[in-house]
Amino acid sequence: MRSRLYSAGCLVFLLLLCRYSAACTDAVRAALHLCLTSVIPALFPFFVASTLAISCGLAQTIGALFAVPFRKLFHLPACGAAAMLLSFLGGYPAGARMAAELYHNKQCTREQANALAAVCNNTGPAFLIGMCGNGLFHSLRAGIFLYLVHIISALLTAFVLRPKTAPKSAALTNQSEFLRWIPLFVQAVLSAGRASLHVSAFVLVFSVILSLLRQVGIFSFLLCAFAPVFRTLSLSDGTGILIGMLELTQGLASLTPDTGTLAARLIAVSSLCAFGGCSVLFQTATVTEGLSFRACIRGKLVHAVLAFCLCLLAVSVVPTSWLETR
Repeated sequence: MRSRLYSAGCLVFLLLLCRYSAACTDAVRAALHLCLTSVIPALFPFFVASTLAISCGLAQTIGALFAVPFRKLFHLPACGAAAMLLSFLGGYPAGARMAAELYHNKQCTREQANALAAVCNNTGPAFLIGMCGNGLFHSLRAGIFLYLVHIISALLTAFVLRPKTAPKSAALTNQSEFLRWIPLFVQAVLSAGRASLHVSAFVLVFSVILSLLRQVGIFSFLLCAFAPVFRTLSLSDGTGILIGMLELTQGLASLTPDTGTLAARLIAVSSLCAFGGCSVLFQTATVTEGLSFRACIRGKLVHAVLAFCLCLLAVSVVPTSWLETR
């Protein structure tokens, strides 16, 4: 039965591609431009850095600085602190990829790597402060506000989803005598290149899916069905929410000032960035081979709920007039 459903879905997808080929071509062209100008330049350097950080033992060095609080609070190995830090700087899915590499390099167990990947898949300051703050809200303060909410809610997610028992402390090992810098550098660059292409592939395919959903009218139907929910959230148009649940960047671009109040838009952006959208989830799956995809989904859902609640609380305390200014 399941195979028949898959076959039917593939057939429908193929027919829609033939019917709306021009729109799909435009969607791929736009997604390619996004990958070349934003996605790859933002992720590739951090992919290289994460691989080198593990190979040269930097992850363990950083972990040693935060070993006690990281193990006590989150029940995660100390080397995971480097993955968490990278996730806050490099954006998704750089931190999750580093968690997978820690597992493949036998620096943590699969259970610990699953827990790390679930909470180390965050966006970075360039996206939240640059694109969302300055670009979407035209306010540096709004970007910093969103970034702080994102970090705090991610840390709360790590605490809520922490493993039952804390790992035993491990001594820091010195790996310098085993290093061969040229092979390590070559391997890091090639690995980062493959990961960047995999991530870009999902940006392309979800851009096509999003275009087809628009063409066949499914978005119009969903907007009508969930209109009462959007009005409850003080949003006059839920297009950005629906698009963002599939592809984050295009969804955020649709949250213009005429779609709702500043507070409502801040809460929507905070929740969407915490979830990341289906495109980010599948991008994460490509760079976390061997780990649980369900754990990543659970982590992003919990993060989105906590980001929603925390941002809702914060906007009731912080004056919106302060967030509107640069």
